[in-house]
Amino acid sequence: MSYFNHAFKKTFVGTNGFTIGDGITTTDLGVNQFSFFNPNTWVAPDLSAITTPTPLVLVAGSFHSNDKIGPFAGGYKESIKSKMINPKYVSNVYRVDYNSVSQCQITVGNADLATADGLDCKKEFLCGNNYNLRIDVKGSPVLRTLTHNGYLTVTAYTGCCADPATIEAVDPAMVYNQWGAYINQHPIMSKFIQARVTVSTDSGTTWTYPVPDADYGNANPANATTDAYRVGLVLTAAYFDTEFGDCTFYPTDSLISRLEPLKIYASEVDLNGDPCLFSGVCVNTACPGYQANGLGETFIRDIIMTEAYMQQPFYTGKDLRIREITDGNNVLDNTGINRQLLYTSYNIQHSVPRFNNPSGTFDNDQYLLQIIVPGDKFTPSNIAFEGFIQDWLDAANNGDVCKNAAGTGFKVYGFDSSTTCVDLLD
Repeated sequence: MSYFNHAFKKTFVGTNGFTIGDGITTTDLGVNQFSFFNPNTWVAPDLSAITTPTPLVLVAGSFHSNDKIGPFAGGYKESIKSKMINPKYVSNVYRVDYNSVSQCQITVGNADLATADGLDCKKEFLCGNNYNLRIDVKGSPVLRTLTHNGYLTVTAYTGCCADPATIEAVDPAMVYNQWGAYINQHPIMSKFIQARVTVSTDSGTTWTYPVPDADYGNANPANATTDAYRVGLVLTAAYFDTEFGDCTFYPTDSLISRLEPLKIYASEVDLNGDPCLFSGVCVNTACPGYQANGLGETFIRDIIMTEAYMQQPFYTGKDLRIREITDGNNVLDNTGINRQLLYTSYNIQHSVPRFNNPSGTFDNDQYLLQIIVPGDKFTPSNIAFEGFIQDWLDAANNGDVCKNAAGTGFKVYGFDSSTTCVDLLD
């Protein structure tokens, strides 16, 4: 085992793709290109036809535009290199695919998709009653804003009965519309969630989404009590942090709202004190909300950390013009990484044995090499890289470390596209 229970991480920018090499030297690598080289000759072998378990070094072209800053600091345009990688000591190779953030979305009542679980979500609302809906919003964005989870109980009144002696059913849209308008007009909760009424008059074949109106009348359409008429509420998480541009960018800037979606929970609550007679309205989750992965925002921070280990710190002091003087702007300008876009990454974990350990105990250090590539995982460059890695590890009888559990392809982590959410309001 290593001295630490984690691997030392180093990030390589490969946004201009993988090159097969075949005779090139490290100085021939273009900006943000990457390849593998012989550590003895610093010449790249023909990686498309590799058949022996040759130790290699991962090298990426520098993204710096100036080689020397001041009279003493130089070598900025030197290519970025890993430790020597012995394919026999590679323990894991995998690709991490990107995905954008998906907002949490739930339905309340007989709304679009509300009957997907087979429940009968049509509830009868009676005149002369108050109906109460409790909303809870949870997650880091709301905790940072309020220092506690958000919660709100909204009330809808169905109006007086035309005949006090007769309790009649009212148009359910009256209740959902008041709930939605209350939420959208609330000074705090409206910053985190949006409410839309959903209406269908043809048994759910088609839906309309009118904006809730606080002055919704006491209309009761002829089909309001029929199965063909369905009304509900769609609640969608909506929250964004203030975001600063590249000029004033700090690695400590918050990006929680872009990573962690808010979670919405709703339930009808009874304020009459008789739980035995109370039956709440249906609540269904249309989309639980998924965290973003592969953001340029996070990769920029990984690059800054690697640069810091190389004694090339990213200036964050008072005068940000020094960042331009020290070539620090190249992290944002020359890496080809846009903070707003999504990228794929390859990761190679390997160990370097300590054959001469002062303690006399055999030990090794672990390294995790992260390579940032364009988001499209099926580019010719990415396909060539995956093919090389597989052949190289196969030659060392170590090819299983980059195969998926079924052994049928490259190991991939990340978002399962089959769980992609569909926004009901689109």
